[in-house]
Amino acid sequence: MNIELETLLHRRVITHCKQLYEDGHYKHAALEAMTQVELALKEKVDVKNKYGVKLIEGLFGERKGIKLHVPFGGEMQEQAETLLKGAFSYYRNYAAHDGSKIDAKTCTRIMILASELLDLIGASSLSFADIGGISGLVQAGVFRDPTDIFKLLCFITKYVIPDDIIDGFYEDLAIEGFTDHQVQAVIETGLVEYITEHPLVQSEGIFPDDEPETISHFELTELGKGTVASLASHAT
Repeated sequence: MNIELETLLHRRVITHCKQLYEDGHYKHAALEAMTQVELALKEKVDVKNKYGVKLIEGLFGERKGIKLHVPFGGEMQEQAETLLKGAFSYYRNYAAHDGSKIDAKTCTRIMILASELLDLIGASSLSFADIGGISGLVQAGVFRDPTDIFKLLCFITKYVIPDDIIDGFYEDLAIEGFTDHQVQAVIETGLVEYITEHPLVQSEGIFPDDEPETISHFELTELGKGTVASLASHAT
């Protein structure tokens, strides 16, 4: 079986490791491949102060915080954590502290493994459900302070979105200084729900030409109402 190595490698590995590999710097190519996995994790969740195994435990373990949900489903979270921690502990640490036994074949396998892990990270989705409420959102750096959460909730709950056409919403959101990342966070922490409704129709069941088929809006949950009331009292 003849397979071109480049077809098995993630673009980040090709960019940062291929030349090192071709020049015979196998230890450094292997280390760089695993470093790219760590950087991809940090970039995915915008984490700056955690590294290696601790970073993985925070993203996949039981601690509160932003999580990565793997595409194979929630029942595979623990296995994904084990896979990543094992790769870091075995390959990355060895390449960083010794690496003398990493030859061309071993380096190739490490680069392919790193590519698989990079694909896994890219296919995983962010989850804020276990972040720990308002304090967790601020502590994780999703918001600067509780006041920003209050402002976002006030803004989005006044917004009406016809026919789920959200381009204008995201433009206005950016003008207000917020991101879709933050909207996702307040939804997953249970502060708001995205509600879609059908407006009243004529008796024959046909929508008027100038009326949208659906109208959507963000609605505060009971938790969200309590949060807004609490934050409003602190703001006055």
